[in-house]
Amino acid sequence: MNFLKRFKKTFHITFWEAVIALTVIIVFFILRYTLEHITVPIIILGFLVGIWLAFRPSEWAVEGLNSSAKYVGLSEYVAGIFSSLASNLPEAVIAVMLLLKGQELIAVITVLSAAGFNTLILGFAILVATWKKWEIKVPADLEKKESPLIRWAIVALLMTAVFGIIEYIHVLDSDSFVLTDAKLTKPVASLLALSYVIYLVFIIGRKEEETEKIIVTDDTEMQKVDDDKEEKDSKSHKKDNEELLSKPMTILMLVMGFTGIFFGGESLTWCVEELLHGTTSFELSPITIALILGAAGAVPEHGIAIVSAIKHDIDVALGNSIGGILQSALLIFGILGMIISITLHPFIVLQLTAIAGVLWFVKRCIHDGKFDTFEAVMIILIQILIFVILFEDISIFE
Repeated sequence: MNFLKRFKKTFHITFWEAVIALTVIIVFFILRYTLEHITVPIIILGFLVGIWLAFRPSEWAVEGLNSSAKYVGLSEYVAGIFSSLASNLPEAVIAVMLLLKGQELIAVITVLSAAGFNTLILGFAILVATWKKWEIKVPADLEKKESPLIRWAIVALLMTAVFGIIEYIHVLDSDSFVLTDAKLTKPVASLLALSYVIYLVFIIGRKEEETEKIIVTDDTEMQKVDDDKEEKDSKSHKKDNEELLSKPMTILMLVMGFTGIFFGGESLTWCVEELLHGTTSFELSPITIALILGAAGAVPEHGIAIVSAIKHDIDVALGNSIGGILQSALLIFGILGMIISITLHPFIVLQLTAIAGVLWFVKRCIHDGKFDTFEAVMIILIQILIFVILFEDISIFE
């Protein structure tokens, strides 16, 4: 029994879940490489395996990064930033693998639809938090740390959408009207990714500077601050020692985490290839597949935001979902655009505009100092509207 408890505490899953998952993964890979004719049940099994490998190992990667950050002396805040980036790694890996397979549209819409699903999660998290009291205060960390990037993201995403519209006009004026000629250039995409990197450098440097700054008015207060700090550091050090993984376990977590994420992305990419070009008679449109992958990348990992809202931990709820939106729309989307010149499919322009609109809602809420139920419903409706437009109208452009 002690072994089972230790196993669950270390790997965040039960021993029996691990046994069942490992068995299913082995069976899937055996069937995948031995069967000549791939059937729909095998593809469904592949999706389940890929989602599990993208979700569970990312937790191990985050745990390993947190532990390794403590070993090298990084602050908890900096470690939290890297952990947040690691939580978005599965969708990035999936998108890059799809690009390498030539599935550009699916790769890009996967990333932006993940941002869309994070938008829905943000709306539902606010809705849950405000359900009984109608409004909640904006967390201080959101106002101080995320607000500058939110302002930039609104402008940058709107300008990118305008760039797309200008590209459409240019294509329409040309002799041969081909929508695929409307491209997001690599310099524009690189600036989106670069802006997030600059933000990380700025916010990390600012946080480290704040932790070193000590304001003391007299000797008595100085003594009190020192005593409080010593007591706090003692408790924090004791807690860190209790939670800190050993070095071999830290390395194991990192290896298992990133290996699992890689094979999860590879399995999901294989499933997409089979649905599009395989021998199965079951067919899905590329956009439908991209939406499924986007949901698979966003909902399991960032669904914790809704759980946090239920537990009244609104800082985690809002930080998780807003961070996911910004990372998908700026960093991951920008990196994809640096790898390949992205065709500006109408959904891409609409989704970028919708994200900018949602961020404008969030910025106004920060300015007002509160989130309320009405704003939560509006955020949800904006994203639902975009998904409805996607299915109803955009198919004519495919």
